Amino acid sequence: MGLFDEGWEDAEKYKDELPEGWYDGDRKEIAVPESVEYIGKCPVCGANVVERDKGFFCEDMECGFGLWRDNRFFKAISKEITKEIAEDLLNCGTVKLPRCRSVRTGNYFDCYLDLTIDEEQRPHFEIRFPERKKRREQDYYGEANGYAG
Repeated sequence: MGLFDEGWEDAEKYKDELPEGWYDGDRKEIAVPESVEYIGKCPVCGANVVERDKGFFCEDMECGFGLWRDNRFFKAISKEITKEIAEDLLNCGTVKLPRCRSVRTGNYFDCYLDLTIDEEQRPHFEIRFPERKKRREQDYYGEANGYAG
């Protein structure tokens, strides 16, 4: 097993590919790349959330919060986490998802998705369905109750 400093020498070769918050060989903080776009604030620690190849993650490496693109919940409703969905979830806590399709039943539905955080600081999603407009009850003669036609 190598020494810690040997790892820094290897890291020096790849310093352009290291994520934010890592350090170069002189142990100075590497400047934030200008191409990084912040999606929102982390609901766990308050740091910025950035887009990566596999999802949207807190820039604080010790926090560990992330919204993975390959998400079982979203697959079950035939959706993918896009940048716009991640922004709405992080900034508003909820997002409207039209035309979801249940993998189990094949039925289509519209819903609202709420982001919650559990005790272990992991994201969980809760579905809410929009209230349906109530139809006026019709009486025996086909007239709506309370209305004379």
